[in-house]
Amino acid sequence: MRTVLATDVVNAEQLQSAFELFNQQSNQLEQTYVELQEKVHVLTVQLQQAQSARLVELVKKEQLSQRLSLLLETLPGAIIVIDGNGVIQEQNSEALTLLNEPLSGCSWASIVRREVRAGGSKDGNIQLQDGRWLSLSRRPLKNEPGEILLLADVTESRQMSELRQRQERLTTIGEMTAEFAHQVRTPLASAMLYASQLDTSTEAQQLVVEKISERLNDLGRMINDMLGFAAGGRRADEVVDVHALFCSIRATLESQLGDSTTLDLLIDGTSIDRKNGDDQGLRFAAIANALKGALINLITNADQAADGAASIQMGAWHDDRWVYFTVIDDGPGVPDELLPHIFEPFFTTRPQGTGLGLAVVQDVAKSHGGDVKAIALTQGTRFTIRLPISDGCPAGEADD
Repeated sequence: MRTVLATDVVNAEQLQSAFELFNQQSNQLEQTYVELQEKVHVLTVQLQQAQSARLVELVKKEQLSQRLSLLLETLPGAIIVIDGNGVIQEQNSEALTLLNEPLSGCSWASIVRREVRAGGSKDGNIQLQDGRWLSLSRRPLKNEPGEILLLADVTESRQMSELRQRQERLTTIGEMTAEFAHQVRTPLASAMLYASQLDTSTEAQQLVVEKISERLNDLGRMINDMLGFAAGGRRADEVVDVHALFCSIRATLESQLGDSTTLDLLIDGTSIDRKNGDDQGLRFAAIANALKGALINLITNADQAADGAASIQMGAWHDDRWVYFTVIDDGPGVPDELLPHIFEPFFTTRPQGTGLGLAVVQDVAKSHGGDVKAIALTQGTRFTIRLPISDGCPAGEADD
């Protein structure tokens, strides 16, 4: 029988102790691994949540960036970003429209030299080479050197402001002129009466008297123009016989037109007889004196433009809706650049002109609900007044 040695007992105990220690360390290692897995899981979840939040934030920032870009593109003004060296880094499409390409990479100073008219700066605005006005505002960048420039087209608002100021001045001038013209009529009528009583026994005296009368008549027309323009529109409640109107105009102008000026009058293309012409039957509702004055203005303008040697034709015709009056001359005509301005009050090219004659013509046409147009011909000018036919008084054959 084998004898159990003390050393064997000791080795067995040591082995048991080592095995127990190994088991203990294994359990601790397993527990640590489990805890590590749990921490990894938690960290993984947190990372996923962080990534998801980051992704959401990035998406929101991208959406915000797109909205801002769209907003910049839809703004009615130009946006330009320049760096600390004055070089353009960014701009919207409106900036390209207003200032043309290229912009990016160019210095703002070079763009000003290229696009802005020399001396074109007023009231904080700048004027481009093509005549447009832009407002300019500058804002510094907060987090970096540079500026944001805001530009907007203010051409229309400036024009409206200038027009309003001009209308205010015209209103004041018109009131003063009307008062002055009213006061002058009485002494002018006396002067015309005295002139008619001057001695005309000799040819020289007769010539002087005629010249005096002509100048007084000119003054009378100017005053009537001023008062007519100041009076404005009135109701067209008279029945105007165009044939009688034309005869009256011819009688009024007989001694006032230049010696070499001829005046032909036509109704519906047919010339009327100077004294005994048949009634052409064209009648309609209008303000007779105002219409007569407007037509006389057109004729005398043509006569004066041709220095008393014009061939003038005045005609009238109608359709179902309108009555038309035309005055055509063979004078020097109106330059194309002046045509848009000839109906403006106080606009004139003659040193002695008031600039109200054609303004009165336009006012008369508008007061009747019509209009007037001027067309430059190869030689001369054609003015056309268009007046509506009243339902209560249609144009047509006159009653016997």
